[in-house]
Amino acid sequence: MKILINDANILIDLIELKLLQEFSLLDFEMCTTDFILAEIEDTQEALIAKIIEAGHLTVIPTLNDEDFDGINGLLEIGGGLSWEDCSTWYYSRKLGGILVTGDGSLRKLATAAGTEVRGIIYLFDELLAQRIITCEMAVEKIEQLLTINSRLPKDAIRIRVRLWKKGRLFVDGAEED
Repeated sequence: MKILINDANILIDLIELKLLQEFSLLDFEMCTTDFILAEIEDTQEALIAKIIEAGHLTVIPTLNDEDFDGINGLLEIGGGLSWEDCSTWYYSRKLGGILVTGDGSLRKLATAAGTEVRGIIYLFDELLAQRIITCEMAVEKIEQLLTINSRLPKDAIRIRVRLWKKGRLFVDGAEED
């Protein structure tokens, strides 16, 4: 099973979109780090706690010197990344998982270092592919997301919205009937 290590911005966007419950149903091993969880506001943390308690999101604790040193090593690379960002990158590498983030600097550095990185659009594709949400709901929620996050890749979203309005999926760069 694929492991997804989720950054704070992804979890926050899912909460804002009221898609956290649907996200928790994806057929992946969903994880985040203890440092990311500490970044989340109390009201949002209560919602995340529900999916943690249900066993749908695992919080990876950083307990030993090796892991602290690994995170610190990534922090020293530079690029303006926070300790929290580096914790998601570190555990994505350590566990062979996919880093899910909306942070451009983190995406660029992690990708250049060979880590597979995805964003929230990937989660929408998976929510649809796994039949957790409908195309109609995906259009509504991604349009809502654009009002929250203006930095999203608008061309990629436009292509998907066009397909989703026809009830079709976008799969690995190819349109699916």
